[in-house]
Amino acid sequence: MRTNTTLFGFLILRIANLQAFTPYAPYILNTANFVATLMEKRETKERLEQVLDDLENQVAARTADLLEKNARLEAEIQRREAAESALHEAYEQLERRIEERTAALKFSEERLQSIITTAVDGIITTDSGGYIELFNAAAERLFGYTAAEVIGKNIRILMPSPDRERHDSFIERYLATGTKTIICIRRDVDVLHKNGSIFPAELTVSEMQIGGQTKFTGIIRDITERKWAETALRESEARFRAMAETVPDILFTSDSSGFIDYISPRFYEYSGLPPDSKSTEWVAAIHPDDEERTRLQWRHAVTTGEPFRTKYRLRSTDGSYQWFQVRARPIRDASSRITKWFGICSDIDELVRVQDALEEADRRKNEFLAMLSHELRNPLAPIRNAVQVMGLLNLTDSRLLWVKDMIDRQVKHLVHLVDDLLDVSRITRGKITLKNEPIELSVLIDRAVEATEAIIDSQQHRLSISSPEEPVLLRGDAVRLVQVVTNLLNNAAKYTPHGGHIQLTAIPNARELILSVKDNGIGISPELLPHVFDLFTQAERSLDRSQGGLGIGLTLVRKLVEMHGGSIEALSGGPGKGSEFVVRLPLSDNTVMNARQEMTPEQPGNRTAPGGRVRN
Repeated sequence: MRTNTTLFGFLILRIANLQAFTPYAPYILNTANFVATLMEKRETKERLEQVLDDLENQVAARTADLLEKNARLEAEIQRREAAESALHEAYEQLERRIEERTAALKFSEERLQSIITTAVDGIITTDSGGYIELFNAAAERLFGYTAAEVIGKNIRILMPSPDRERHDSFIERYLATGTKTIICIRRDVDVLHKNGSIFPAELTVSEMQIGGQTKFTGIIRDITERKWAETALRESEARFRAMAETVPDILFTSDSSGFIDYISPRFYEYSGLPPDSKSTEWVAAIHPDDEERTRLQWRHAVTTGEPFRTKYRLRSTDGSYQWFQVRARPIRDASSRITKWFGICSDIDELVRVQDALEEADRRKNEFLAMLSHELRNPLAPIRNAVQVMGLLNLTDSRLLWVKDMIDRQVKHLVHLVDDLLDVSRITRGKITLKNEPIELSVLIDRAVEATEAIIDSQQHRLSISSPEEPVLLRGDAVRLVQVVTNLLNNAAKYTPHGGHIQLTAIPNARELILSVKDNGIGISPELLPHVFDLFTQAERSLDRSQGGLGIGLTLVRKLVEMHGGSIEALSGGPGKGSEFVVRLPLSDNTVMNARQEMTPEQPGNRTAPGGRVRN
């Protein structure tokens, strides 16, 4: 069988009768062709199916490739879009930075211009040849020129000779060799004002490159006042050194940390130390017993800023030690910070020896007073006993009664003087002890008035007492406080002419009692007033005031008042104007008073003296 395109094979039939077959031959041929066609269609279908499969595989492969390429393309598109976005953002940031830099540059230029305009120092800019390109307002005030007058002119116009010639040589050397000799070096120069005057200035020159061109900027400051100050300082230092080398005392200075930086030559002359020795070696001349104490006191003064004051012994060239008194005070700046210490060391050896001698004499005096008082008390006891025996006898002779009364009065007076001497001696030697107990003010006044009644009556004085009616408690030694008031009343009675007036006033306030004894007596002179409490000090008196005493009563009063934590003050308008003694004593912590109110001197409570009357 054969088709148009394919030969399939042959069909061989064994036919006995060919003629009988011949009519059927076309049908067989058609059948063969039909079968061949069917087979060809089947083959064609298979081939078509294969072709379709191949085409499908190719399409799938091509589609997958296209999808992959499309994905890569989309990723590339996204990447490019992100890059474009980042580029756009970077461009915007760049624009913002440019704007910021431009604004900052503008601000910097404006600030620089403001600095140049408002600077207190003169600023001058020149080119490499020295021709002025910038001349600020401070330079105008400094030199007297306006900027318009000097712009474009050579800087030499501002220089006096010979600085002008030196400047020319600097410029020539720079243009020829490029060597700069004054760049960034601060130096003092003389400059020329428009009016022809020359004044000192401080100059600093810097170099810069602008547009490939070399520029020089000079900053100049008027130092006239500084020069004056330096001259004054040199003169002051010269005067100080001349004084330090002339005065007999030793002068020294130190820095703020206490390091000694100057000692006058007098120290080296006295101590024998070489002038070139270290400033710390001055301690070697101090007595070993005084060295550590001096170091600690000096360090305390330097640390706290308190004035330094001490005394120590210094070794002289012959090896002996003499006493010196040292005083040093800090020198502070405008901010109260210590910048320096100035001190003086004075020879007080003779003064110390005199003081030691006085202290020894005072000690011996106190011992003598104590011994004298005890020796005087020995004969007083039998005399007092004899007077008492005479009082027991029935004496009828008026003269004997007068003698007995006189002896009794004088013995009492002598006993009072001896007791005062003993008390002063005990207090001076620190051998007196106070009893700390409560005492009522009225009791204290009554006892004191009672003890002085005889002398006040004998002088025909009038005694007025003003004290609060409410109870007022003091705390201390009742006997000693009565002794204080008694001595003040005795003192007023002795130094007040016959028929005088004595006022005793007691006024308590919130913290203390103010007790005053005032008289209209002979008064106290201004020269004597500061020394009225000194031992053995008395006012001038005539023979009719021969009972003035030894001048120890007020000394004893002051010491007893101070031992009670109080104070005493003497007041007087002068001779003939009376005197007043004001005692201030602290009140007891547990003071008990019935609704006591604070009283003023104008409104005191009035009390009478013992006996229910104002004493006359």
